[in-house]
Amino acid sequence: MIDIGYVFWDSDNTLVNTAQHHWRKHLESLKPLGITLDEEYKKRIYENNGSQNWEWITAELGLDMPCQDYLDLIDGWYFSHINEIEIRSGVLGALEHFKSRNIPQAVVSNGRRRSVLAALEAKDLAPHFEFILCKEDYEGRKPDPVPYTTALLKMEEIEKIKIDPATCLVIEDDPLGVASAKAAGMQCLHRPIGDDFDIISSL
Repeated sequence: MIDIGYVFWDSDNTLVNTAQHHWRKHLESLKPLGITLDEEYKKRIYENNGSQNWEWITAELGLDMPCQDYLDLIDGWYFSHINEIEIRSGVLGALEHFKSRNIPQAVVSNGRRRSVLAALEAKDLAPHFEFILCKEDYEGRKPDPVPYTTALLKMEEIEKIKIDPATCLVIEDDPLGVASAKAAGMQCLHRPIGDDFDIISSL
């Protein structure tokens, strides 16, 4: 096993399977407004957060609604279906594995705080982490290194020591997150959606 001192998890589709829920919240919320999302938009929806999706849906599909109103609309759908979200296979075992070895863990997500926390709290995952960083907590966005360099600084504040980024393991589903972690000088385990290889045996 590689030498690991700290673990940083992505959230959506790494800890919890949310890709279909994020797609459906836009699809179902837009239907009553007369806007139909074609399957070709799935990847775009997946790669962007709510505000970014509002921007292009407004510009290209004619959505006529303030951003915050739209975020409230899609979040309402998301929260009402939150119990349908499932923890990704192998995650609970990995969380306990790192905990048993006193390895601090945290979450670093591109997502908005209220949707990220809703899923993690619904599945009782939040208590496993020292902290949870979301898009509101840093400038930039994966694949920029800033999300993970920000997480490193926060972990240093908590641990009250200087931490070598090479001792940090990032677990990500998205190549953009992998690029972010590597740019921050960290080790990264890439576990794409649909590929449920065992986390621990892969280290």
